[in-house]
Amino acid sequence: MLRLLHIEFIKAFNFKALWYLFLIYILALGLILFGVETFINDVIGEGGRNLPITLPKMSLYAFPLVWHNVTYLSGFFKAFPAIMIIILVTNEYSYKTIKQQVISGLSRNELFFAKISLILATSVIMGLLVGLFGFILGILNTETLAFKTLFEKSQFILVYMFEVFAYCTFGFLIATLVKRSGFAIGVLLLWAYIAEPIINYKLPGNWGDYLPLQSIGNLIRIPNSQLMKIVGIEFQEYISSGDLMIALIYTLLFSSIVWVIYRRSDL
Repeated sequence: MLRLLHIEFIKAFNFKALWYLFLIYILALGLILFGVETFINDVIGEGGRNLPITLPKMSLYAFPLVWHNVTYLSGFFKAFPAIMIIILVTNEYSYKTIKQQVISGLSRNELFFAKISLILATSVIMGLLVGLFGFILGILNTETLAFKTLFEKSQFILVYMFEVFAYCTFGFLIATLVKRSGFAIGVLLLWAYIAEPIINYKLPGNWGDYLPLQSIGNLIRIPNSQLMKIVGIEFQEYISSGDLMIALIYTLLFSSIVWVIYRRSDL
């Protein structure tokens, strides 16, 4: 597995477009994470001027709540790593290097697991990056640091890694079916931001929660906050095992379809 991952990393490191996309991802994520608390508090301050009570400022990044908040906000950017995977996969189809690898001795199973190992490594890297941002923000925004609270709720980072992994396997499936970079990215964005939300809206009750990307997004839902508790609204406090199971089933389904294609198609 390490040998296969090494091969994938060599190909990725020589792809400048991926580096540019990764830098854009870091900058965009950093700007949002470091600026959203100030923005929300400014909005609360403006909106609460005419109220009889003073609304409290939001503290998004104090330990241990920081882990839930940074992973929830980072979830809006998980299309970036999926697009990176799409570019890598479709690039091999465009330049026929996937066939060349088979000719050179890699089995179809090794080709498949090489991509899965790359997706796994990408998910871990993204999770560690978000974890680093979260740790820095927590240190800066927590008045009294205690070791007990530093890593409380840090399981959200692990769940975020799985969320990115599941999302990237969906991108892997689209790339394998479409095989063209621009078209595959378009299909991903069209489904994620237009088609699935419309279907979700049209479905009765909570059936929309079982759609593929909605199910993955349900892993980390809107966090509880001081303001929401004041107005009596409760949001997510813990990870649901049911949500994990549904997302896992979809991830296995996406991966299994790609594996069957790798085994049976001409590539």
